[in-house]
This record gives sequence, structure tokens and C-alpha cells, in this order.
Amino acid sequence: MPSEAAREQLICGLRAVQAALRARPLQVRRLFYSPEHEPLLRPVLAQLAKRRAIFRSLPDAELDRVAASRAHQGLVAVLDAPDVPLLAREAVVTAAQTPGVTLLLDGVGNPHNLGAIARTAAFLGVRALWLTAQGAQTVRSAAAYRTAEGGLEHLAVARCHDAQAVVRAYVQAGGHALALAVRGEQRLADLPRYRDRPLLLVLGSEEAGLEPAVEAACSLRVRIAGTDAVESLNVSVAAGIALAALLQP
Repeated sequence: MPSEAAREQLICGLRAVQAALRARPLQVRRLFYSPEHEPLLRPVLAQLAKRRAIFRSLPDAELDRVAASRAHQGLVAVLDAPDVPLLAREAVVTAAQTPGVTLLLDGVGNPHNLGAIARTAAFLGVRALWLTAQGAQTVRSAAAYRTAEGGLEHLAVARCHDAQAVVRAYVQAGGHALALAVRGEQRLADLPRYRDRPLLLVLGSEEAGLEPAVEAACSLRVRIAGTDAVESLNVSVAAGIALAALLQP
């Protein structure tokens, strides 16, 4: 039986909390805010009062304590922890047969990278975000939600146990899977746009990149062309460049 703390999610940061309030208003358990935000929050506070949920105006020092961080921008919320469902094979098949881009992150576990990728993905219209174990454990974190600036509220997030099996199922269902790799055979800039076609974009961990077996299961390995000054890009930067190239009209 999970503890009460495990069933809760702390979110801080103005846009992250606003997005959560819009997307999951009935899941808000507690809301703390700087006095300056009260006019903006009045409709939300009225609803919380009806539900007898806890809300309170606090000075910055108290908000720092509640958020365990100074990066709260005067707004901290505690909600029911969101479900990160196990990815079903039917969902993989549907994605492979539906136009649009899905992201699969294999081993990306840094919450700031996850949040930055989710923010970019939501901005550019990615359909879903699939995560292996490390990412699924950190995607609920306050740091990931703060960095995502509300992006995680707009993505269908799911977890999977085996990235290679997911890629194989996607390809077998008729979808096209691209592995973003430092030594990919084809340049990203030479690929067509994928906004109107099914595509699974697969990225690996911050330290080791993609596992060879996962790369091999993909339809194509692609690279972002650059200089030899450094070996590779930060994974969130690489994801942003790739998604912009694939999804821009």
C-alpha cells in the first residue's frame, strides 16, 4: 500500500501550477501562494473553498520551505500524483497507424532534461511521451514539472519495460521509427517532415545514448550534423532540434 506522500505530487512554478490547475482542478489537495497572486487565483480559490481543500497565502520564506526550493515563483500546489500507465500494445499499434510524432526516451532520467523535452514536445505538437523505468520514476518530480512549464499536462505519458520490444511492435504495425544517434547513417536535415505521418523518435540516456539493440530495431539511425568540437549534444537540446526539424511545416 503506497504511503500518503507517495500518492501526492508537489508542483511549483507559475506556469507549471497554472497548467495543473486547469488540467486537474479536482485533484488539487493544497495550494500555497504569494499574496500578489491572489487576484489571479480567485476563481480557483472559490472552487477549493467549496471542496474544503486547503489553501493559504504565505510569505516567501514559508513558500521556500513548502516547496523545498526557491524556484517556486510564488506558487506551490500539492495534487494527487498522476498515473503513469503501463504502455499497452494496442496503444503502440494505434500510434503506429495514426499521423503524428511520438517520443520514446530510453534511460533519460534527469528531471531537468525530461522537463525540457516535455516542454518542447508539447509546444511542437508531439502526441505522446513513452518512458522506460528511469524516466517513469522521475517524471512526476517537482523539478520535471517546473522545467516543463505545463508541457507534461498536454502529453499522453506512459511507461514501458522494454524499449526494444516497443520499437519492434511499432515498426511491425507499420510505423517508422527513427533512432537519434551520434553516428547515424543519415543526416536529420535530409529527412522529410513527419507532421502528417506516424513516427516514433527514439532517444537514449544522457550518459550512454541508445542501446545497440534498440538502435537496430529502428527503421533508420539519424544524426544531427555539427562540427567535431564536441562529441554530442545534451539530450534535451538534441530532442528539440530533431522535433523542430521533423514537425515544422
